[in-house]
Amino acid sequence: MAKLTKAQTKAHNEAEAILTKDRLSDDERRFVFENWHEGANHNNGFAGAFFTPEGLAGDFSMDVGGGRIIDLCAGIGALAFHAIERSTYRTSISEMVCIEINPRYVEIGRKLVPDARWINADVMDWREWHTDELDDARFDYAISNPPFGKVRRSDDGPTYRGAEFEYHVIDIASRLANNGTFILPQMSSSFRYSGAPYYERMTSGRGVDFEKLTGFHMDAGVGVDTSFHRESWKDVSPLCEIVCIDFTEARQIESAPVEVAAPAIPVMARPAEQLAFF
Repeated sequence: MAKLTKAQTKAHNEAEAILTKDRLSDDERRFVFENWHEGANHNNGFAGAFFTPEGLAGDFSMDVGGGRIIDLCAGIGALAFHAIERSTYRTSISEMVCIEINPRYVEIGRKLVPDARWINADVMDWREWHTDELDDARFDYAISNPPFGKVRRSDDGPTYRGAEFEYHVIDIASRLANNGTFILPQMSSSFRYSGAPYYERMTSGRGVDFEKLTGFHMDAGVGVDTSFHRESWKDVSPLCEIVCIDFTEARQIESAPVEVAAPAIPVMARPAEQLAFF
C-alpha cells in the first residue's frame, strides 16, 4: 500500500464518505475520481493498477467512437465515465460494459458509472465471461488503461506469449471489438509523440515487434500529448501514448487471399539472327 500524505488521506476519506451515499451528483463523482486513492488499501504497485488521471481520461475520450463499448481492466471507471459523458453531444454509446478483477473497484465503479454494466472478472478469463455473461457479443470499441509491463497474470492472450501485460489485453480486445483505444507506456508504442518535438514512427523496439507479430497497426488518433498529464497520476508519472488500432483492417489483411502467380510458359529460343546494316 502507498504511504499517503495528510492531504491525500483527508481527500481520500472525503471520497469514501461520498461513496456511502445511494446516489452521487456529477461533481461528487468527479471528486471521487480525482481523490479516491487506489493505493490507500490495496497494493496497486504489485497489481499495476494505477487509475487514469481525470484530464487524461477526458482527452482519451476523443479517440473513442460510439456504439457498443467494452472497458477492459476498468478500475473504477474513469475511461468509461468520460466516454459516456462525451457521447451525450457526439456519437452516442448504446452500451458500456466494464470488466474489472478487483471487487472493491467494481463496487465503486457501479456508483460512479451506473449506466455501465459491471462484470467482476479477470480479463484473462475472457473466453468464459465473454460467452457466459455477454453471449459472445461483438463490440464496436474496446478501451483500456491496462497494467503496464511484466505484471503477474493468470493466463495469456489468444496468441501473444510475451511478458508485457498490456499486449495481452490488446490481443484479447482484438477478439472482442472492431476497434481499440488504449493507454500504453511510450516504450510499448510503435510511435513517439508525447513529450517529443514531433511525431515519429519507430523503426525498432517492442512496439514495432508487436506490430509485426500481430499485424495491428498502432495509430496516434487525434494526437494527444499525454505528457501534459504526467504529474497527475498517483504515485507514478509514466510517459504514455494513446494508441488506436483498427482490428477489422488487420483481420481483412490476414484473411485476404494470397495471389499465386501463374506458372511461366516456356518459350523455345530461336537462333540469333545477325542484323544487316546498310
